[in-house]
Amino acid sequence: MIGTTGRRFTRERAADAGVLLLAGADLLQWHAHAPGWHPHQLAVSVVTVLALVMRRRYPLTVLALALVGMADGDIVLAPIIALFHIGRRYSLRIAGACTAAVTTVAVAQSLLPGRGTPGTPNDWVICIVHAAAASAAPTAIGLQFRTHKALVSSYIALRRSRSEELRLTRRLASMEERSALARTLHDSIGHAASLIALRAEALGSRTQDLAVAEDAAAIHSLSRRALDEMRAVTGMLRPPEDDPRMGSLRQIAHLLARADLFDTARIAVKEPDRWPADIQSAAYRVVQEALTNAVRYAPGARIEVTIESAAQDGSSERLVVMVRNEAPRVAVPPLPHGGHGLTGLAAQVASVQGEFTYGKTNEGGFSVRAVFHHGEHG
Repeated sequence: MIGTTGRRFTRERAADAGVLLLAGADLLQWHAHAPGWHPHQLAVSVVTVLALVMRRRYPLTVLALALVGMADGDIVLAPIIALFHIGRRYSLRIAGACTAAVTTVAVAQSLLPGRGTPGTPNDWVICIVHAAAASAAPTAIGLQFRTHKALVSSYIALRRSRSEELRLTRRLASMEERSALARTLHDSIGHAASLIALRAEALGSRTQDLAVAEDAAAIHSLSRRALDEMRAVTGMLRPPEDDPRMGSLRQIAHLLARADLFDTARIAVKEPDRWPADIQSAAYRVVQEALTNAVRYAPGARIEVTIESAAQDGSSERLVVMVRNEAPRVAVPPLPHGGHGLTGLAAQVASVQGEFTYGKTNEGGFSVRAVFHHGEHG
């Protein structure tokens, strides 16, 4: 980890040095063609070039200085670099406004004395198109860079989420098989062994033959021992109700920690262990699937998770699980999917008599909501 941080720091410093050299060369070139610069013009230009080291954290500030340098001197490369970083960091609206500002200042430069003001409408069109293209190109590259980075991050998060989902699915299938086997042992073999024990006990109490009574007692003892061993085996086969891999209300906190959503999550559930295991598992699956969909279809959007319980009618409790994400910040191309995630969630919530709703919000985001009941009316 230390080595990676050190290499990144070295790369950033090397990039800073390269940018300063290019911007300095650009400044010297223009100064050579305009030897009549005033000292304040040179000072503004030098400050603008040096400010490029802050382009990653404060691109808007750097652009503001670059605009002053453009209006007062002949700074060219600095605003282009600033526009690229603005496209990487800010929304399309802000990036577009900054691009328009640079275009306006570039066109206005031609009105200054000695700058070769366009003489015909055709010259004006060429001047405006040239300035707009030179300003829009770095902004578009920055926006594309940010979109690509967001898509790569969402793809990685999606692969991790799907891998975890497949692991949980395989684990759940294995546990269901074990539970089915345990039920078979308990219902069929256990019932037969219990009948054998009862018959042996009845035979021993009715017979007068000591040998038969001893055999009946031995059969009764062996059948009881077999029942005890079978109960031990079925107990091992049945998954514990608090197995974290099955999903529970407490495990939702770990799910949110992996997604880094603690600052936008609210969990207010009193005594979560009181809720039945099947309801807890359904609530966990709702949060997991909703987070997976949010990462897939709205990368970079803010996600809010709310889980709260409250008393209802004095004899039952209500558990509300809601996951809501804002509108996607970048355009996401269509992704292949099965289309059965929300349908499967609705079926799982309905299996525990819960209520499940989902759909787009008025702001262009998406919301998933599940309500569970527990108690006299649950």
